[in-house]
Amino acid sequence: MPQISAFILAAGEGRRLRPATLTRPKALLPFCGVPLLELTACNLSSLPIDNIVVNTSYQGDRVAEFSQRLSDKYFWDLRVSQEHKLLNHGGGLRKGCRLIPEAEHVIVHNSDTILDFDLHQLLEAHLQQKAAVTVLLVPDRGPRTVSLHPDGSIKSFRDPKNGSMTFSGIHIFRRDVLELLPAEEEAPDIITCYQKAVDAGWSVQPFCVPAGVFWSDIGTAADYIRAHGQIADCALTHHPLLRHAQAEQAKRRFALELKGVQCTGALGLGIELGVPAGTHLHNVVLWDYTRLPRPLLYADGIFIGNDVQPPQPINAERKPDPRILASLDIRDQQYSLQPLPKQGSGRRYCRLTSGNQSWVWCAYNPERRENAGFAAISDFLSRLGIRVPRIIRHLPDCFEIIIEDLGQSDILLTSGKMKQAYMFQAVAQIARLHVLGDQAVRLEELPLQKGFTKGLYDWERDYFRDNMLYACLEEPELWSASADEFRQLRDLLLRQPLVPIHRDLQSANVKVQDAQVWLIDFQGMRLGCAAYDLASFLYDPYQCHPAKLQKAVWEEYCRQVILLGGTPPPEKVMHSAACQRLMQALGAYGKLWLQDGLEWYVQFIIPAFTMLKRAAKAAELPAFQKMASTALSIARQKLPPEHCKANKL
Repeated sequence: MPQISAFILAAGEGRRLRPATLTRPKALLPFCGVPLLELTACNLSSLPIDNIVVNTSYQGDRVAEFSQRLSDKYFWDLRVSQEHKLLNHGGGLRKGCRLIPEAEHVIVHNSDTILDFDLHQLLEAHLQQKAAVTVLLVPDRGPRTVSLHPDGSIKSFRDPKNGSMTFSGIHIFRRDVLELLPAEEEAPDIITCYQKAVDAGWSVQPFCVPAGVFWSDIGTAADYIRAHGQIADCALTHHPLLRHAQAEQAKRRFALELKGVQCTGALGLGIELGVPAGTHLHNVVLWDYTRLPRPLLYADGIFIGNDVQPPQPINAERKPDPRILASLDIRDQQYSLQPLPKQGSGRRYCRLTSGNQSWVWCAYNPERRENAGFAAISDFLSRLGIRVPRIIRHLPDCFEIIIEDLGQSDILLTSGKMKQAYMFQAVAQIARLHVLGDQAVRLEELPLQKGFTKGLYDWERDYFRDNMLYACLEEPELWSASADEFRQLRDLLLRQPLVPIHRDLQSANVKVQDAQVWLIDFQGMRLGCAAYDLASFLYDPYQCHPAKLQKAVWEEYCRQVILLGGTPPPEKVMHSAACQRLMQALGAYGKLWLQDGLEWYVQFIIPAFTMLKRAAKAAELPAFQKMASTALSIARQKLPPEHCKANKL
């Protein structure tokens, strides 16, 4: 039997996992409550190996100390290769293998790779074939950059266009393969070395794991969180420590649920947690000793084991948390904050600029549930193939987010054929949400806002009556003749199928960058009538689209829905939903003007009533049409003259 050693690659910084890795090296992140390095070492120790080498660099002293504790705990011959700077995988292996001069073959395992598979099979295949390199590949998951020849041999390790396999992060090489590493490079790449071996005709063989085997590569915060959900449903067979950790996670989750904590999505739970009854946890990892202050929704984030402080005020004095700046490599206050013109409810948006880079920084009040769910919904929409700004960092313990900066342009700033093209793009995106998102939302238990019910439709009606007809126009009797038609309208909408809807799909929430549209401000997403979204978009009082354009975009939406295998709502339902949506918008304008002092919204009252009149006519609601016409005349008399010019229709 040749001499075999194992090598754990544990030197990386885990930059994409920041800010969690600002305080702990990536190899020591807990997965299901157990440090990644311990899971990896345990998986390797079952093999007939002589020793294990762990390389370290970032926070290397902590990794070395933990490695020593593992060696003492499990009686492993575990050696540490210290790197003063990152040497890449090739350089790290070349340096670390000097500690094991007797090793003829080395099995390599990335510390951020989690696998439930019998590695004896991999080792036996490598030795039986007398291969120079054997790489463990994963089919149908991951980036799939490895392409194969028709005979099953490896063609290229970096071929994303034609790749069908993903490199798992686990591989075995014969020692002389290291001689292919370029001597002049201090930090060479081992994959480049393997490709060189392939091209030179060396025996570099693939070994594919069977379908259904649990494998995860912890690259980003989203990967890290999602892996906790994926493993909860798996039948583990070959990794005893991982299987024990999986069972322990189920017990901890059950204990929280008994306490009155709502648990949905992927959860990673440490020990001695302080989670108040009434809390909703969704897609979060809570490290040991995390204590949450209030029973709120906590979603899509990593809590690193400290006492989470209560939410801070959202005001002009608020500045980014220092960890946000450190995770973006911003030092010594070398940045600027520019408040963005559109500020949400309980949210402060600023453009954060440092050098030639910019991001959007958002501080939010989690007392408003829709704010706390923003990151979760963003991730969901992105995985559906819907273009939304990328969440770059999320600090759920201080309620701050760093978002991709899409600039200032939106559909409001476009015109003519370009506007129609962008609107076509937008409805193609929203069709994906309505058709593909329907089942996905239920499978993931996404923390949506309360769905559209009779009560919510009635609330929007009352919002309109109280803030617009009564307070703004001072004409409460205008509603009387419309009451019966409203009941018909409401019942029609309630009879429609429920799908996930954006809820605030006006033109200002459709950004344009690089000739593509992106949806923003989707935190109000809920189950409702699909026509409500289309009505928000086509009967937008901020824009007042011509009837011909409305018709063309509506037909394009219907076409996209059918292409995806769905059934679009009847056109009359869309016009009826427009009446409902415009009432909500007019109520908001009245409230924002008279109660919040935001006079800017007054200019949209007349356009909104004009749109309401058109929608009521198309929906065959004569009382609504008359009410809108009368209100339009009154508004022109009562509103300040500078706000009485409707948008061009």
